[in-house]
Amino acid sequence: MPLAILVTLGALLSWAALLAASRVLLLRLGLDPWAFSFVQLCAGGLVLLAAGGRRRPDLSSFRRPATWALGVLRVLSAACYTAVLVRLSVLEAGVLGAVNVPLVALAVWLAFGRRPARGEWLGQLVILAAILPLVAGLEGGLRDPAVGLMLLNELCLVAATLLAERHPDNRSDRPGARFRLTGAVLLVTAALFLAVRLAEGGSAGGLLDRPLLAAGAAVGVALRAPSMVLSFWSIRLVGARNYMAAVSLLPLLGLGLEQAALAAGLIEVSRFRPGTALLALGVVAGTLLVVAARIRARRPAPPRGQESVARTWRRRQIRPWHRGHPPARKALSPDRPVARDPA
Repeated sequence: MPLAILVTLGALLSWAALLAASRVLLLRLGLDPWAFSFVQLCAGGLVLLAAGGRRRPDLSSFRRPATWALGVLRVLSAACYTAVLVRLSVLEAGVLGAVNVPLVALAVWLAFGRRPARGEWLGQLVILAAILPLVAGLEGGLRDPAVGLMLLNELCLVAATLLAERHPDNRSDRPGARFRLTGAVLLVTAALFLAVRLAEGGSAGGLLDRPLLAAGAAVGVALRAPSMVLSFWSIRLVGARNYMAAVSLLPLLGLGLEQAALAAGLIEVSRFRPGTALLALGVVAGTLLVVAARIRARRPAPPRGQESVARTWRRRQIRPWHRGHPPARKALSPDRPVARDPA
């Protein structure tokens, strides 16, 4: 199996486990989703720094505004998605988050001039058609807080994905340098956001209790850090549009993990509805249409004139049969090999 497929599949499984574990912890322990996310990112940043080795990060990377913009976007995206999991299931959040596929296609077109492949918009429309019934079924509809949080999450994620694809440090094949840079940026930006959250809460002890610190650190070390590494690596291998299209499979993966948690008694209330699963299948169908259109667009076109020559040759071979007699057999030249039937 190609490395790009393995890395992308690993990223999807890691993200699905992260989302399911976060929802279970948020519901059972009643954690603050924002502080929980920031502690996760701080712990994940420390792990990435340790995995990058003892060498100091390249200080020139910290002078680039894009480096800090990438860190801020990642932190905001993670915090918004975690806040959505308090109100929606992993399946519902995944279907709602599939809006990133048309958003990335539009952003790549506007930012880099890469037009979507012919026929790709049909798949994009199928994805949007699967999202709209879910939004209409929420308690507040378009005004539901989960919709606004998910939209902000997707905008941050799209911008971060585009920055990561073109960022000079992410284009490097040295994993140690990438780990050190990503870990340092996540640690600093998440710590700043955590300080702001504590200032808003007014009491550090009320937010940063032992369950939150333990849960955030465990999830950040075991799931958040691997998910970040695999996602950056996958973007490097398959590109922004294909990675974001693969992310639309998260609803089905998250459904399986959340139902397993329900069966184990980790969560008491399930928001699973068969109609939501059908909408998730619609998202997958739309994604397959998008991927198929991109595969067709990648096929090299035949050289100019070759197709017309082949068509003319076929006409000359077929036309005599329409007149009632077979075509005349041409004599083989001495240097032309003779085709033999299999023995």
